[in-house]
Amino acid sequence: MADAQQVAAEIERLSEMSPEAFMDTVVRYVMGGTDKRAQGETQGAALHDPRLAPRTLQALRTAIQRAKAYNPLREGESRKQQQARIAPWRETIKAAMPPLEDVVDDLAHEHAKGLAALDDDAFADRWTGFILDEPVPAPTSPHVEALAFRSPRVARRAARLCHLMLEEPARFMPKPPVGESGNAEERRVDNFRRRVESEAAFLRYASQYGEARQGRMPAEPNVRLQALKVLGERHPEELMELLRQERGGALEKAAEERRARRAVKRAARQGAR
Repeated sequence: MADAQQVAAEIERLSEMSPEAFMDTVVRYVMGGTDKRAQGETQGAALHDPRLAPRTLQALRTAIQRAKAYNPLREGESRKQQQARIAPWRETIKAAMPPLEDVVDDLAHEHAKGLAALDDDAFADRWTGFILDEPVPAPTSPHVEALAFRSPRVARRAARLCHLMLEEPARFMPKPPVGESGNAEERRVDNFRRRVESEAAFLRYASQYGEARQGRMPAEPNVRLQALKVLGERHPEELMELLRQERGGALEKAAEERRARRAVKRAARQGAR
């Protein structure tokens, strides 16, 4: 078993590394490499410690995306051969993730409890900061923060704020820069709304998961009906015209089908004579 003091010292050393150096260290450890600065058992305990586990997990995910950089094409090697060499490497990286994911999930579960205990103003400030991609208060990692907000424990509360954010974005956005043009403001608001809508989708799934766990069948929102409602509110005349056109098209299609059936029957009768 790794010595606690040695593990603490290794956590401190790893925490001071740049993202690239940390990722290289994590990949080397997972692939069975050695580190002159720390024994494997000590380094493994440090990388799986709750203080480093979120960063370790993110490093592994990034490494998978950069698989070719860690496994560059060798002289005389074909692309197909390189891919064959990368495949087991990637599987080894993936196999190292589940224990880290368990640690991160536990952290998110505890963090969600803390978020649920916040009063409305503090919760709104924290959620707004998350939407605006502001730095997460230490020692929480951005990944843990995201998982905690998407937890069934607080998802509905965050979803209600999303609704307000889409209706009144200026209420939650930072003050605009001095002299901002109308086009720049529109882009800024659109970007804000897109981030809110993206997070709202995660929250909807989290809420439905919570309902399913309680034995209720979650209802998937009728997106087309919602869009039709919005169109009717904003452009009622255009909507009525579209409905008339569609209704007329449907009637015409039905009439054509009736004419076709009658023609088939006539042809059949004539053939029987």
